[in-house]
Amino acid sequence: MKTVRTAAAVALACFLGTGTGAAGAATEPALPAPGQLAALVFPGWSDSAGGRVHTVQVPPGGGGANGAGGWASGAARVVVAPKLVLRGDGERLTLIAGLVPAADDGRPAATPQTPMALAAYQFERARGGWRVSSRQGIFAWRGFAGTATLHAVALSERRQGLGVEYGGCWQGYCGTWLALYEVDKGGIRREPAVELALSGTNMAGAGDCAHRLQPLVRSRDAEPGARAEAVGGAEHDCYAIDSTWTIEPGGAHPGDLSIHYQGAISRSETRLSPPVAIDQRQVLRYGSGKYRAISGFNPVPPI
Repeated sequence: MKTVRTAAAVALACFLGTGTGAAGAATEPALPAPGQLAALVFPGWSDSAGGRVHTVQVPPGGGGANGAGGWASGAARVVVAPKLVLRGDGERLTLIAGLVPAADDGRPAATPQTPMALAAYQFERARGGWRVSSRQGIFAWRGFAGTATLHAVALSERRQGLGVEYGGCWQGYCGTWLALYEVDKGGIRREPAVELALSGTNMAGAGDCAHRLQPLVRSRDAEPGARAEAVGGAEHDCYAIDSTWTIEPGGAHPGDLSIHYQGAISRSETRLSPPVAIDQRQVLRYGSGKYRAISGFNPVPPI
């Protein structure tokens, strides 16, 4: 799955001062590395097995109830992975860190059900350097097996977002999702502006799907002469759908979120017929803190 945010990336580079301005124009100083700021939040932090383990306060009600997924409220030893540095208004920065429960040997202790805890810490300039101004801490849990991919996203000329992509497979059914958070003056908004499926497939979950989706989806599992019949007599759909997404920032208002879905699906009731091609674009528009669909639809079946 490939994420495309060309226009957003360009706008973000300009917003952060990393692009090339007009001749003679002043540019923003380079952002400090995430690890440099992590050492200010967690004294002694270093990119080593021992230096990454620290203690944080886990708020109640997140990451699974009653310790499910490896998380429980209260003080917890975690592996701290600094992910992103975002520039805010004026001389302010926000560090986004990913936290995973730590085992006794200092390695991540994550099961397939363990989400990554997302934490934010704010900084302000002081005496030529940076100091911690506030600690938002854990604001969300996303991902599986303690992993998720984070992106800085330009929502508009002056409003930033945090994109979190994550995925997993269960009994041959696989999917990826996007949760998009808005960066506010006080930190990261706890409720995502949108959360949706980006891709999905069950080609490894049902023996006939690799054959049924040909020739639109190629797979080494589709052997010549394989029969397009339901496994165990149970009727089921077969699908393989992927997507790319982009936000077109413009002006002071967050731009539209556009997702282009492509792939194929074979419905159970027409499983002996050729599969149907998926080429669908869904557009979502921002309003009152949320992205809502204004055209198209999401064709990825729920898992």
